Order: sequence, then structure tokens, then C-alpha cells
Amino acid sequence: MAYDNRNDNIRVKVLDSRDEFRPGRNGGSVNWPRFVSGALLLLFGLICVFSPLAVLAGFAAIVACVIIASGAVSIVSYMRSRNTMFAQSGWNLFCAVMIVVFGVVLLAFPMIGVATVAWMFGLGIIVFGAVQIFTARRLSLFGGGMWGMLMGAGILEVILGILLCVFPAYLGVFIGLFAIVHAIDMIVFSLPIGRDRSNGLW
Repeated sequence: MAYDNRNDNIRVKVLDSRDEFRPGRNGGSVNWPRFVSGALLLLFGLICVFSPLAVLAGFAAIVACVIIASGAVSIVSYMRSRNTMFAQSGWNLFCAVMIVVFGVVLLAFPMIGVATVAWMFGLGIIVFGAVQIFTARRLSLFGGGMWGMLMGAGILEVILGILLCVFPAYLGVFIGLFAIVHAIDMIVFSLPIGRDRSNGLW
């Protein structure tokens, strides 16, 4: 529908917003950077799900190498400045050596770091679930059905936190599942699915 105002000669064209999302229209080209990123993230998620221990051990090894490098840099800095006016105290050397030792231990026994992270994450989920359970009990005094859903979610979170503390390898599985869900979202929004204008925004 078109409207022509003869006073200012401005032509206004009203579009049906449903045309923006009508299936089967030419939605433009594929957003390849986003599609490739989603595909790689999907592959990473599948690897996490099927080989959670290997992935977590790899992460721990990378962190250990970074820690060792950081400690080594601190030791070199101490050695270079010990005979200058910027000389550091012996505590700096001691801390740097301990950092290197910690990195070496983590590199030799990566599951120690994996278990520590899983326990911290699990305890955090348990605390969050307990807070939700407490909140649900308070809401139950006012009636309504929302408190039941909140109570159920809190109980599930407590169970999940306990499982993470007992079975640290599940941390890799949950990371993988999160990556898969996000990857599917990226892949879907990278495809031309009938959005002429909105597809270019993703």
C-alpha cells in the first residue's frame, strides 16, 4: 500500500512485517565465518562429551605450562635485578620457585587440577541450589505454583553439584554439552533461512 502526500511529496510505503520472516525467500549468502566457528565449536563439544578426561587433562597441561612460564620469568627477573638498585627480596625468588614447582606438579598430575576445579564448581552449584531451595520455601508461604518449580530446580542443582564433586570428569561433559548447544545456535543463525535483512545482522 502506498500513500502520496501532495503537500510535501513524501511517498510512504507500508510493508507487511511477516515478509521479513517468510520461509522460502532468498535470505542471502551464508555467514561463513559464523558457520565455521559454529562447526568448530560443535566438534569441540563432541570431543568433550566423548573424551572428557582427555580434554580436561589437556586444559590442565596448558594451564600448567603457563604457570611454569610465569614462574620462570619471575626467576629471570630476580636474577637480572639482584645486583642493581631494583633488587628484589628473597621472598620474590621463593614465590617464583614455588610457582614453578606448582606448575610442574600440575603438569605431572593434571587430574589434580581438574578435580580441584570440579570441586570448586560443584560446591558453587550446591550453594546456589541451596539458596534456591531456601527461597522456594519462603515463596511457598505466599502460595502460587512458582515455588514448586524453583524447589525442583534447586534440588536438581544440588544433585548436580554433588555429582561434580564425586565424579570430576563430568565437568568435561557439561562443558561439551554447553558448547554443542551454543554451536547449534551459531550454525542456525549463520544460514539463510528467509531473513532478507536480519540475516546480515548475525
